[in-house]
Amino acid sequence: MCGLCLPHCPTFTLTRNEAESPRGRIMLMQAMASGKLEVNAALVSHLDNCLVCRACERMCPSLVPYGQLIDHSRALLHEQGKLQQPTTVRRLLDAIESPDELRQKARTLRLYQQSGVQWLARKSGLLKGLQLDGVEQQLPEIPPVEAFAPFYPAVGERRGDVALFTGCLGSIIDQQTLRASIRILNRLGYDVHIPAAQQCCGGLHHHQGEVETSRRLAQANTAAFASGRYEAILFAASGCGAQLAEYGALLGKEGESFAKRVSDIDTFLAKAEWPAELVPAPLDATVAVHDPCTLHNALRQSDSPYRLLARIPQLKAAPLEGNRACCGAAGVYQLNHAETADALRAPKLQAATASGATYLASANFGCALHIAAGLRQQGQEMEVLHPVVLLDRQLTLAGW
Repeated sequence: MCGLCLPHCPTFTLTRNEAESPRGRIMLMQAMASGKLEVNAALVSHLDNCLVCRACERMCPSLVPYGQLIDHSRALLHEQGKLQQPTTVRRLLDAIESPDELRQKARTLRLYQQSGVQWLARKSGLLKGLQLDGVEQQLPEIPPVEAFAPFYPAVGERRGDVALFTGCLGSIIDQQTLRASIRILNRLGYDVHIPAAQQCCGGLHHHQGEVETSRRLAQANTAAFASGRYEAILFAASGCGAQLAEYGALLGKEGESFAKRVSDIDTFLAKAEWPAELVPAPLDATVAVHDPCTLHNALRQSDSPYRLLARIPQLKAAPLEGNRACCGAAGVYQLNHAETADALRAPKLQAATASGATYLASANFGCALHIAAGLRQQGQEMEVLHPVVLLDRQLTLAGW
């Protein structure tokens, strides 16, 4: 209740409304839990407006577990039927529970983009009429939907076995990052396993109060990655990683055992022993590095992308100005609260343009999508990519 977190809360910074601050929300949650405050539309709105960026948690001298508090409160609202989702978000949440359905929808979306129907829909204004223009603008060009093999063998001397968590949307939209991760791991001597039975991490459902769904997905993932041969279970999207790392809260000892083996791909590669001869091709350019909230506030590993990019000779990596502030993506927040998400993204776009950088690197593909969509809308050509994609590209240019 000291209020030291208030300047770090994105919604309080925008509104200067105490009810839109961590302190204010905690008071609302306490009143709701004790029955002293009726659950009405205003209370639901204040709790739903939180991005769960956990910047307040990072700054709290009393170590208040705000992330757990807001998730539990939303679960209570969901049980009471008070936390309703827009149709587009509901369909997305339902689709990611079924990998086959999600892949089929991705193929349909790719056909829509490639056939010219997308151009006609935009020109006709149909998307605005259906209130789908915001959703559609966030999407990049969908790549061909290609399945991952269950096993990718090491190149050269074998060092060990790791498993790769591909996620739901990431396995379709961000295949370049996952395949770059596989290639780098193989070059370092790691056999890479991709269990076919893995599911969505459950993070999107969990933060919307759908705890039973997130628990079921967590159970499926712990079973899929149960093999003791894996030295580590690696993820390339910090948003997924933040959820995977907290499976203990959902599943107890089984989840804790799983979480201990989970690691961010940048962190794993930065700590790994690299052969002296494995040197990327030089790149005389500047990359602005965006620190996702999940990597900085939840996982506390925001130095890893910089350490990894330092392996590229001549490359200059610098933090994006205003990195401690949330970009507004926050899972489905950019769809549920588009106006607020855009307002929080605006300083990021200004900082990216002012940086003069050729690239913008982010370790979370949800943030990358949100920022890249904003840059496209402004006509900016800055490439937004994961650090491992840039590293893999330079290793390939060097002949590895």
